[in-house]
Amino acid sequence: MTVRAEAKIEVAVHHPPDLAHENFAPRWIEALESLGASVRSCDFRAADVLARVSGVDGAMWHFHHSPRERQSAGLILTALETGLGVRVFPNHATRWHFDEKIAQHYLFESIGAPAVKTWIFWSHEAAARFVESCSYPIVFKLSTGAGGSNVVRIDSRRDARALVLRMFARGVQPNTVGDTTSRPRSLTRLGLRGWLRRGLDAARYFLDGELPPVGNHHIQKHYLYLQEYLPDNPCDIRITVIGNRAFGFRRRNRPGDFRASGSGIIDWDPQPIPAEAVRLAHAISRDRGFQSMAYDFLLDRARELRLSEISYGFASHAVERCPGYWDRDLAWHPGHIWPERAQVEDFVQQVREGRER
Repeated sequence: MTVRAEAKIEVAVHHPPDLAHENFAPRWIEALESLGASVRSCDFRAADVLARVSGVDGAMWHFHHSPRERQSAGLILTALETGLGVRVFPNHATRWHFDEKIAQHYLFESIGAPAVKTWIFWSHEAAARFVESCSYPIVFKLSTGAGGSNVVRIDSRRDARALVLRMFARGVQPNTVGDTTSRPRSLTRLGLRGWLRRGLDAARYFLDGELPPVGNHHIQKHYLYLQEYLPDNPCDIRITVIGNRAFGFRRRNRPGDFRASGSGIIDWDPQPIPAEAVRLAHAISRDRGFQSMAYDFLLDRARELRLSEISYGFASHAVERCPGYWDRDLAWHPGHIWPERAQVEDFVQQVREGRER
């Protein structure tokens, strides 16, 4: 009896030489090669990207939060996925709501997830009416942002009114609010340095027509995103699900702040992690077809779990520090694993299963 050797698969990995920020590609490539896959390392943003990846069995791209990366990655991966029929990571189910809290809110609501109570308004009139009657404090968020940026606690109706005016007029530049303080001061007051910068920008525009820089993110406007403030949460609970593995740790709040995201104060002890958080994260990932997803949970006033945000992207070193993971049956498996390795193991299996169909 002759046993047919398993055909070798080839995977394209987005790994341009100018990639300076944290990147999953090097460990992906190492894991792919150790599993016997052939790797085609290239820049997916190249003009001839379709020719470069022609004939591959899979494609992987760990893109980040900037609008430029999210736009290019979303369009190109969709073309590979739907046009060429190539399996991709992250797939559409995993990536379409990345760094878009508004999209996540509608997703949570549509699947009945136990999420933090959220209000989204698309008109100035509706937003203005709400802030006159809601309870304070309340949490304001921009749709985009990571590491606790673009998140502030609104403590008064006066601050909320100013915020409504700002969001439905000039808008807010991301990464200028919520970086060092939970107070909304930076939403309405520029300060001396800000006014000087604006003056220089205006002078350059009138003299030579040069538009002022707006940073790496587009101005956010014409919506208002508010979330219930949940007191007495000294930390949040981060559950990262990759296939049949759920890694968990707690992130403590920054000193004197209500935000845990981006604090870097992490407790990897698995004992305090609620089993329900692990079960719920596993269930959502399985039902929605997520290849890899990080879930942020808080506790409400009744001490019930509430899902705040999700993200396919995360700091891999924090997950690797977890002393083990829970499978879907909540059985514990000890040992440290790089998430890139887990992602590649699952992806290679998905590619091979797709070949057999």
